[in-house]
Amino acid sequence: MADIADELDRSGVIGSSLVFQAYVRLSGSGPFQAGDYELRRGLGVKDSIAVLEDGPVITYEELRVPPGLWLSEIAERVEEQLPGRSAARFLEVAASGRVRSRYQPDGEQGLEGLLWPDTYRFVETDDETAVLRTMVREFDRRAGRLGLDAPAGGLSAYQTLIVASLVQSEAKVDSDRSLIASVIMNRLEQDMPLQIDATVLYAIGERKISNTADDRATESPYNTYLVRGLPPTPISSVAEVSIEAALNPAESEYLFYVVADAEGRHAFAETYDEHLVNVEAAREKGLLG
Repeated sequence: MADIADELDRSGVIGSSLVFQAYVRLSGSGPFQAGDYELRRGLGVKDSIAVLEDGPVITYEELRVPPGLWLSEIAERVEEQLPGRSAARFLEVAASGRVRSRYQPDGEQGLEGLLWPDTYRFVETDDETAVLRTMVREFDRRAGRLGLDAPAGGLSAYQTLIVASLVQSEAKVDSDRSLIASVIMNRLEQDMPLQIDATVLYAIGERKISNTADDRATESPYNTYLVRGLPPTPISSVAEVSIEAALNPAESEYLFYVVADAEGRHAFAETYDEHLVNVEAAREKGLLG
């Protein structure tokens, strides 16, 4: 107690270390919790003790994670926004299986798509494992509330999440999400390759506006131009609206879509010939490379 009193005295917060110690003994105050406190000069003995009794000021660090990011990109944000944390360590823990979602299938170690995008507040002692646990716990809570435990269309909850990540990566406006989900479901039902550009970019690990023929020839289980069916895992974090679209795809016969305007809306088609007309219209508008 004498050390605290002396420090307050030296800092000019109180006028006398001895008076402070005497007041603490007589009032039965303390012991005081270690930590950071906001105390101004000239505060006085009684008011200083009141501040110390309230406990230290907790300083929060903010992590902002928008939807649609790859796990590696979330790791980069953790390193950038939370001092002392490492992207490499974050990815190491995420792949270790020590933190798991209840939506993870047996045998699946990775957490891609299973971290809820949001703004979080952490304290300095929250390490990479604590950050992952918080984000996974929030995903489980929010996804359960949306109904991911009861998927439709013959897919498992995890497969539905994979569809949601494809919708998240492809849709630019909310009105397209359920239609894109319907295209995915229709193609799966007809055993057509999904041919989703976002899976190619994920496979090559590069963010860019469009992919090339060489990109689409990349050997990868995530390349839906070469491999039929869904990719093995989600390809990004997902927003609530994308999970809702995957759970409730529109009823349609659409099998194709292409960007239709500068805002990112898509034109949908049931046949390849109709799709070619939409593609040509997009080219004329300068929307395709």
